[in-house]
Amino acid sequence: MRFPLRLPIAITSLGEEHQAETQDISAGGVLFYLESEMTVGSNIEFTISLPAAVLGASTDVLVTGLGRVVRCSVEGERRAVAAVIDEYRFERRQ
Repeated sequence: MRFPLRLPIAITSLGEEHQAETQDISAGGVLFYLESEMTVGSNIEFTISLPAAVLGASTDVLVTGLGRVVRCSVEGERRAVAAVIDEYRFERRQ
């Protein structure tokens, strides 16, 4: 099941950090938009802060993980990047 969440996401790939915005998220993948190019097959590290209000929780939850870029396309001036999530962790923020 995909959740249409537009949240800031920090992406690190090949030693470079990129700020992006998610379009949707599932347990197995994430689609995000960013300004720079990414190569299909690239490994990524990501960090997303899920707001407490979205989760119905008392505190925000930080999601960090590892994944791989599986698809890229150009949409206007932005690039849509789809990545499969290989591993993720949740941390409650204080």
